[in-house]
Amino acid sequence: MDPHRGLGRRLRALAGIREEILDWVPEERPRYTRLGAIIFNTGLLAGVSLLVALAGMVAVPWILLLPAAALWAYVIISFDGWLIASTHGMLGAGKARVFLPRLVISLLMGAVIAEPLLLWIFQPAIHKEVLDGRQHELSSYESQYRNCNPAGAPALQTPGCAEFQLTIANSPDAAQQELEKAVKNRDAAKAEYDTLYAKWDGLEKLARGECSGSAGEGLTGVAGDGPECDRNRDVADRFRTDNQLEKRQADLTAANANIDGLTAKLGSAQQTAGQQISAAIKAKVDSMREHQGVIGILDEDEALGRLSDRSTMVFAAEWLVRLLLIAIDCMPVLTKLMSGSTAYDVLVSRQVEVARRLHDKHVTLRERQDTADNDVWLQRTEYNLRTRIDSIEEADRSARARRESDLDAEIDRLAAKLRNQQ
Repeated sequence: MDPHRGLGRRLRALAGIREEILDWVPEERPRYTRLGAIIFNTGLLAGVSLLVALAGMVAVPWILLLPAAALWAYVIISFDGWLIASTHGMLGAGKARVFLPRLVISLLMGAVIAEPLLLWIFQPAIHKEVLDGRQHELSSYESQYRNCNPAGAPALQTPGCAEFQLTIANSPDAAQQELEKAVKNRDAAKAEYDTLYAKWDGLEKLARGECSGSAGEGLTGVAGDGPECDRNRDVADRFRTDNQLEKRQADLTAANANIDGLTAKLGSAQQTAGQQISAAIKAKVDSMREHQGVIGILDEDEALGRLSDRSTMVFAAEWLVRLLLIAIDCMPVLTKLMSGSTAYDVLVSRQVEVARRLHDKHVTLRERQDTADNDVWLQRTEYNLRTRIDSIEEADRSARARRESDLDAEIDRLAAKLRNQQ
């Protein structure tokens, strides 16, 4: 099977392996094929992690979240591939310094990727804890409203109930106040009636004693309807008439009847108010339940924290799983670090060194070529300059010679002319 084709070649490409170098040490192919598989699995784990996280935050079918999960997996694979590819050819003590920042980055990425997977692993217990916590919250919320708005009594005006006051239509407070006022008036009228009735009863007993001949203080002891008997009867009857005892008795009877009616009215109002309060509290609780919404990743994280606080075993299991997931996410860098310097690293290091030397020589050659070209151009320019200067000087000498020849000819002509005139 051609090692330059197939799945193994693609996996090694994820780790940045150059096949033309690996051909010199084919024994290293299984190592780097598995390293590429580890990088791929880490990216796949990151994609699953994001899929789990998004499924807990967005109420859409999970299949619609696959593109985002695939993109995140590609990003992690690319980043892990760079972390590994940038360490090929590292030899000696400097290797640790190169791996340290890469390991820190892997730890940070592993912590982010591991958290959604950790919550997914403990999901049944976490969801039960979230639901129990929400139910307890709803029960406390409802209990607070019922305590602050007791049935058949005014709402409590305490600082703790300031935010739990309910306003309902047809409150029984008015009926309660009307009943209290009627009872107060009835009690005052009854006290006054009892005082007057007691005085009248005393006068009536005195009149009956006088008429019956009873002995005692203020009595004559003579039986029969005598003057003293008639006078005592008149006094008692006049007291009864002047103080309207019969009317007062009728008013008390009417007041008691009114109180009975108001009591019945208050009972009906309290019953209606109790139903209204219950309905209002139920509406508040239902609104809070709707506000709680679906269970999100933050709810799950808080619930896992509460479970860990209550149970040492859950705490230990949580951190063991978290550290395991982080270690798996860091596995590409850890694998490369634990592998030490391989034969492929040595070849890559040599290849880099040779390439560096060749590059230096190439640069030197290009420098010399460019310098030689510049020198030739400079010499050519200087030659052209000298040639032009020589041409200019030659032309100047020729012109000067012509002028001297012309002057000599003119002198000879003038001299000849002068001789002819003599």
